[in-house]
Amino acid sequence: MPYLKITTNATVSDQTNLLKISSQTVSKAAGKAENYVMIAIEDQTNMLMGGDNSPTAFLDYRALGLPSDRSAFSDALCSLITNELGISGDRIYISMTDSERQNWGWNHATF
Repeated sequence: MPYLKITTNATVSDQTNLLKISSQTVSKAAGKAENYVMIAIEDQTNMLMGGDNSPTAFLDYRALGLPSDRSAFSDALCSLITNELGISGDRIYISMTDSERQNWGWNHATF
């Protein structure tokens, strides 16, 4: 049920590695089982932040329930992007959406 989409104007040279590390990071930071975590990467996207096209990233996180310590969660995701893509935290936005169970479909039903 946790879903993280990473959109960046940077080039991700090893997407498989970033997918795996991101899945592990989300699972640990959100306290959710990794077998439910979904990650998507969209790189080389035309993006500006503050009128500048230096490397930047937008992270869209959606789940049934958000971590209680959202600052720590934000730190974990920013650290992931900084460590893996070299993008500083001041060039990363994160949107966190808490979805209602009846609005989240899986396996022919909803949660």
